Amino acid sequence: MKKYILAFITPALMLTGCNLVNVTDVQPVNQLEDENAITTVEKAQSALYGTYGILNGTGLAFTYYMPAAASLMGVTMKPGNDGDDYFINDPKSQHYWVENMYTSGYKLINMSNHIITKTSVLPGDDPRKTRIIGEAKFLRALGYFYLLRLYGEFYNEASTYGLVIRLTPVKDATAIPRSDVKATYEVILRDLDDAIKEAPDFRSTLYASKLSAMALKAKVLLYRKQYAAAAEMAKAVISSGQRKLESTFIQVFTKKIFQPEEAIFQTNFDLTSNLNNKGYAFNNWFAPADYYTQLMKGDKRDTFALKVRGTRILNNKFNYGNIDGKPSPADTEYFLRLAEIYLIQAEAIVRSGGTLEDARTALNKVRKRADMPDVELNDKQALLQAIREEKIKELGAESGEDWYDLVRFATLGELDIKTFKPDFMGKQRYILPLPYKSVQSAGGVVVQNPGY
Repeated sequence: MKKYILAFITPALMLTGCNLVNVTDVQPVNQLEDENAITTVEKAQSALYGTYGILNGTGLAFTYYMPAAASLMGVTMKPGNDGDDYFINDPKSQHYWVENMYTSGYKLINMSNHIITKTSVLPGDDPRKTRIIGEAKFLRALGYFYLLRLYGEFYNEASTYGLVIRLTPVKDATAIPRSDVKATYEVILRDLDDAIKEAPDFRSTLYASKLSAMALKAKVLLYRKQYAAAAEMAKAVISSGQRKLESTFIQVFTKKIFQPEEAIFQTNFDLTSNLNNKGYAFNNWFAPADYYTQLMKGDKRDTFALKVRGTRILNNKFNYGNIDGKPSPADTEYFLRLAEIYLIQAEAIVRSGGTLEDARTALNKVRKRADMPDVELNDKQALLQAIREEKIKELGAESGEDWYDLVRFATLGELDIKTFKPDFMGKQRYILPLPYKSVQSAGGVVVQNPGY
């Protein structure tokens, strides 16, 4: 088997998440201020590997809690042994998922800050410095985007409820106020623009690249309602020819990390250092939601996306992948895959006033791969709803994209979430609360999200 990176964090660089001492949930880490921590390009590279490890480390935030929380809040997953508060869209500020996701997001950001800051001042003109900084900027943008969607009013650029923005390593416990949503998006897009210039060309789905930065930028631009730019960026990713749809839907989830053709960025997993519990949890602790299973009926992806075991319907996408012929309870997280980029392109074309024919072409590219008939709708709103439903069929019970789409469409007046979740309490539950300990320790500097 081809060997992939062993993601690790050396003791001198470890971000140990102990007590929550400020709003960013990152304990001031003296180790990061050790002048010997990053003194060579080789040490910067080692630190970068450790930062990738945060994505699939023992905290499980990015591989397990974030996709599970969003999927439970949406329409594709329901709880078995865990996640009840998210399913009813009423999570508590002291729940460990809320704290874990927030902490892990800022760990990723703080470690990226450390790499960017220290690598940029290393002596010499080693070209690896630029590449390392480019990858770290992609990871920082990814961290901020995921936190913004969970904890900030990402759907309203005029909102003051953005994120606490730090672009240098945390040095002390001083709390700083939240930036607004517009400023948060600007930080994310600035990092992605730099990553498109500085990150390496695509070489593996397990590493950041110019292509992954372009793909994430297309998604961020869609969320920011910059639709024409989103459509063009999605087109650039597709036309690059560096990724292609798998021949069948099944192959996405049977290949996993082993020679995939469609995935753009995903997490590693193995039997030792990256042994997460996602494959087990997504089959036993959660189940496909009723709306999702009904929507999938008649779709040819149904027989692989879902499986029946006795009287239970299970998520078959994360299905105990094999490593070197050995079954494993671990699995990957697909942060970005090409099918989603086609669907981003389709929605962005419609919303930017492009031709519905072009939008249908992008949508039907995904449907053809699923062996489903072309959509021929000529009504703008009907086509937008068809694209949203296609994302559920293609991406359901993966990363919770259906929830973020419900919020985006609802805030544009295009649907009512109560249609899907009759007990939904309203817009005060579009996002999660900030962790209670973080807000309390900030001493009033940081304002909790409305309704919590």
